[in-house]
Amino acid sequence: MTVSGLSINNYQLQYQLLKPETDVADSGTQRQDIAAIATPAATPAAQQAPKQQQQQDETSKQQQAFLSQLMEQMLANRIGLDKQKYDEIKEKIAEAEAEIDALKRQPQSPERDGKIAVLEAKLEKLGKALEGLIAEANRNREAKEREQQSINAAQQYQLTAATDKEPKLFL
Repeated sequence: MTVSGLSINNYQLQYQLLKPETDVADSGTQRQDIAAIATPAATPAAQQAPKQQQQQDETSKQQQAFLSQLMEQMLANRIGLDKQKYDEIKEKIAEAEAEIDALKRQPQSPERDGKIAVLEAKLEKLGKALEGLIAEANRNREAKEREQQSINAAQQYQLTAATDKEPKLFL
């Protein structure tokens, strides 16, 4: 097995782990789907084609979601961002925005306005926390780049210092 084969198998295992778990009702439909696949002669081709198309669409959507999540994680790792904290903050922001929208639909009252003001203050704090997290990731990335540049400079110096010696010929 080649190295690329191993990495593909690794991605496939990760993909299987990320698949949403099915409950009892879904297992019944899975059994029916498996039975339909196992006995293609029993079902007409006209009925089987839409099911296969639907399964392919679901599979491609799951693969697309997995790939986008993988790309986001790789990008976060590349820039040094703590993806879990970032996702938590984004989730809290979305919840606060949903609460504000729900409160705005209610009739106007001083209590409602107070809750909205508190939620907007919370949103502002979360926004600052998000900006701080991104700024910290940028500082960490820049520090790593500076460190890498100094290591590269030291290696380059060692390489040029080593070439000043007389070459030796080993036979």
